[in-house]
Amino acid sequence: MNQYQTFYDLHHQAQPLLIANAWNVKSAQIIEKAGFSAIATSSGAIASSLGYNDGEQIPFEELLYIVKRIKANTNIPLTVDLERGYTNDLEMLHSHIQQIIDIGAAGINLEDNQGEDIFLEKLKSITGYLTQTNQKLFINARTDVFVQKLDNPVEIAINRGKLYKDAGADGLFVIGLKDAETVKKIVSAVELPLNVVGVSTLSSVDELADFGVKRISMAGMLYGAGYGKIDELVSSIKKENSLSQLY
Repeated sequence: MNQYQTFYDLHHQAQPLLIANAWNVKSAQIIEKAGFSAIATSSGAIASSLGYNDGEQIPFEELLYIVKRIKANTNIPLTVDLERGYTNDLEMLHSHIQQIIDIGAAGINLEDNQGEDIFLEKLKSITGYLTQTNQKLFINARTDVFVQKLDNPVEIAINRGKLYKDAGADGLFVIGLKDAETVKKIVSAVELPLNVVGVSTLSSVDELADFGVKRISMAGMLYGAGYGKIDELVSSIKKENSLSQLY
């Protein structure tokens, strides 16, 4: 079974796919060693680790290099946070998709924060390209309606989820969800597997499974928590004038 099919099947099992977000080879290897079934990248974490702000401020070539190194040094399915595709040119977008496939990635996240129409144009172009070239890539369609604070976000998210499914998306990623009832409404209305970020109010995998969630990710939180620990450690070393906490 190829890694695309493995990754696809992980979204259609009884238990949700719990996926951790890496930003370099070492973090990805730690995730794999811990027993996770797949690895996601966090665009924000990769950008921050290289001194860039999030939001496609990192050049695509630099992102691709990191992703390529991660894939070359791990064995489980990898999905890439592609933000908005790092271009508005559809031919260039196809090139980016092909390069992601060529390194062996099983999937991508694609964001709709430019608006529904632009997103649908990109999504349909990608799915058309995949069909034309007889290739597979799991497309997790991310909608930002909650973080953008649009009016009637639940209704918009549900409507977009249906449109994105019809356009060929394999999953729906709704960021900014914080309460169980909203999660349940979206799950019941959209046929795509729902991906959420496990925030503090929605952190129980078992509860999210009961709500019907199929994928739980960590976004940049693992990166933030890890470097928060390093921050505490080096501050303590400096304050205590001792390296004892390293041993």
